[in-house]
Amino acid sequence: MIRRWIILGITMLAVLPLWAQKGMHVEALFDSRFKQDKRAVEVLIKGKELKKYHLTLFRSLTVTDAPTLSKEIEALVSQDAETAVDKEVGKVGTRLYYGFFCFPPKNESYRYLFYRNTSVVPNSNKKPEVTVVYMEGQVTLEELKQMFK
Repeated sequence: MIRRWIILGITMLAVLPLWAQKGMHVEALFDSRFKQDKRAVEVLIKGKELKKYHLTLFRSLTVTDAPTLSKEIEALVSQDAETAVDKEVGKVGTRLYYGFFCFPPKNESYRYLFYRNTSVVPNSNKKPEVTVVYMEGQVTLEELKQMFK
């Protein structure tokens, strides 16, 4: 019987990251569809590595040189931005260049979404790149800003 509980517990821990951003539109970006895409880098960090930052989950996706995906990602982020309780955004024309979004807590954890799209910057010599970062934990927005200065 104890063995069943241990197996159930391990199984639950394995699927927790999948539930983390449930209910958000950007959830569709973290379904492993970019695993074989050479233009994309997906990162998932959880556990002890994040404890010193007061985070329980860190997920990011960076896609380079993919204009169609760039617009899809921007649309998903913009949909989630509508439910943010706090936000800071920068636009180039009508396109979203960057955004910091804070969402209502879920299970006593703060939830954050950061976004940057260099493809909207005119006359840039850099390769177009879109980055989405999802984080959750007990850290406040002000603490996050201090960490990433």
